[in-house]
Amino acid sequence: MKKNILLIGLFLLIGLKINAQELTCEDFKEGTFNTTVLEPVKLDWKIVRKGNEQTETIKEIPEEYKDLGYPTDPHYVKIEWIDDCSYRAKYDDSKSELTESQKFINSVGGITTELIKIEGNCFYYKSTLKVGEEEQIMEGKMCKE
Repeated sequence: MKKNILLIGLFLLIGLKINAQELTCEDFKEGTFNTTVLEPVKLDWKIVRKGNEQTETIKEIPEEYKDLGYPTDPHYVKIEWIDDCSYRAKYDDSKSELTESQKFINSVGGITTELIKIEGNCFYYKSTLKVGEEEQIMEGKMCKE
């Protein structure tokens, strides 16, 4: 009797594991995402990604930055997928006028982002901006709505 119950339990667990939805990098190539950037200023962003295009919008500017002229316009980004889990992003100058820092980022080849780990509907990433021999690295987490 115990043996039968154990076998039934084992089959149920295997069935649940087979049917459980596990997200892959492919699931993050399109959709609406939320992320928080901590530096240089803590900001919550909404990102909408369709195909090879992405629109980034600040959800809310912290009170102490509202009167400092911090840019609040959406950022338009072109995405070039390197492989299933990494891409290069450059600002799209056909949709808006670029700031000097956006022009600079484009001139050095853009920002490379690698999806490191997936947990639930979120992925952890590492973004790298390479300038000559130096690299600036930012790590974060982005969650799909």
